[in-house]
Amino acid sequence: MVTEPSPGTYRFKGSTTQKVDSWNDLPSSVHVDAGTYTMDATDWPLGSDSWLFGLQTKLIPDDGSGQTDEFAPRSYGARTLKAGTLTFNIFLNTTGEVDKTFTPRLYKLD
Repeated sequence: MVTEPSPGTYRFKGSTTQKVDSWNDLPSSVHVDAGTYTMDATDWPLGSDSWLFGLQTKLIPDDGSGQTDEFAPRSYGARTLKAGTLTFNIFLNTTGEVDKTFTPRLYKLD
């Protein structure tokens, strides 16, 4: 089960006995201006390099130049983005008990 205890904060609580593979359960998007951005979180549930629980983004540039992968585990640091729609997907890909709270944040550096 996923709840939103406050805007932008998500709590994942429950258990599974099978591989979850829930790559598209929490998609969202935001339009960004061109600039340098970084991704962070108040608490990476399993660390900022985990592909078991985290965040992945793609950018669809306004200029039509084609979708690009942007932020993902092991690459949440600063990067220059074109103006466009940044899509976000919080993913959960683990088994067993889960009781984690996650508050991802996108910061514009310039």
